[in-house]
Amino acid sequence: MTISTAYTPLKVSGDDSTLDFDFSFKIYQTTDISVYKTVKATGVMTLMVLGVDYNITIQPVNEGGTITFVAGSVPLTTEWVEAFSNIPYTQTVDVPTDGNLREQALENGMDRIVRQVQQVNYDLSAKLSLPTGMTDIQLPTAEADKYIGWNSTGDALENKDTPAGATGATGPTGPAGGPTGPTGATGPTGPTGPTGLGEKTTVQIIIGNGVDAITTGIWGDIRVPFAGTITGVTILADQAATAAIDIWVDSYANFPPTNADSITAAAPPSLTAAAKNEDTTLTGWTTALSEGDILRFNVDSNDVATRITLSLAITRTT
Repeated sequence: MTISTAYTPLKVSGDDSTLDFDFSFKIYQTTDISVYKTVKATGVMTLMVLGVDYNITIQPVNEGGTITFVAGSVPLTTEWVEAFSNIPYTQTVDVPTDGNLREQALENGMDRIVRQVQQVNYDLSAKLSLPTGMTDIQLPTAEADKYIGWNSTGDALENKDTPAGATGATGPTGPAGGPTGPTGATGPTGPTGPTGLGEKTTVQIIIGNGVDAITTGIWGDIRVPFAGTITGVTILADQAATAAIDIWVDSYANFPPTNADSITAAAPPSLTAAAKNEDTTLTGWTTALSEGDILRFNVDSNDVATRITLSLAITRTT
C-alpha cells in the first residue's frame, strides 16, 4: 500500500471511561509507537508500557490502528493521551542475489523509508531554525556569564557582555557666580520624599514558526540580567486558540529549570478560544526574580496556534 497521509501524532483527551483510541499513521509492529499520558495542568508526560498499560491493534489494510488501555489504566479527563511514531531507523528489506524480489517487499521497504522521513520532518519542525537563506551559522565557544547575540553586521553569533544601564546625558554648566559668601547656618532636614517608580522593562519570547501548530514541551530559555518583580503577562497568538504556557525559573547554577520550578501556580499564561490575553493579578505566582535567573518556557497545551508571543512586564530593583 502507499503512504497517503502526512504524519500527525495523536493527542486526545481522556474522559474517565474510554479505553480505545485510534491513531492514523502507519506502523509495522506494536513497538513502532510511543504512548504517553500527559497531565493537562502541568504538562508532565508519563511513558506508558506496552503489554502492561496498553495493547496495540494494527490495521491490516488501512494506515493506523488502535491503542487499547487496560481497565486499570483508563485515561482521565485531566489527562491527554499522546502517541508518537517511533519506527527504528533501520532498513529491513533483504534483497537476495539472483533471487526473487516480491513487489510487496519492495513497496514495504519504500513505505518504511517515507515513514522514517515523516518522523524526522516532524521532529525538526519543533526545533529552532535559522531564517530562510541563512547558512553556516556556528555557536561561539561557551564563556561564563556571557549571552549569545548577533554581531554588528548581523551575519554571525558571538558572546556578549551583559550591558550596563545607560548613562544619562551631562547637563549644561551653569553660569559663573559672584564671590563666595559666608556659610550660613544648617537648616532643618526636610521631609522624606515619596518613593520613585522602578524602571520597567519587558522580557519576551516568540514560540512557533507561524506554519505548524505549536507542540507541547520546552521552547526556549532566557537569562534575566537584573533583579526585579514580574507585574504582568501578555500572551498573543496568530489566531483564536486554546493554549497554556508554563514558566519555570531557577538560578544559573541550578540550570536547567524543571517543572518543579514553575512560578505560575494554577494560573499559567493561557488563551481560551481567543487570540490575546493579559493578566496583572498573577494569582499564586512567585513574582520575584534574582539577577542571573533563567526563565524556561514550556507549552503545556495548544490546539491550533502556530505562533505565540509571550511578554513579561518586570519592574527592576537593580
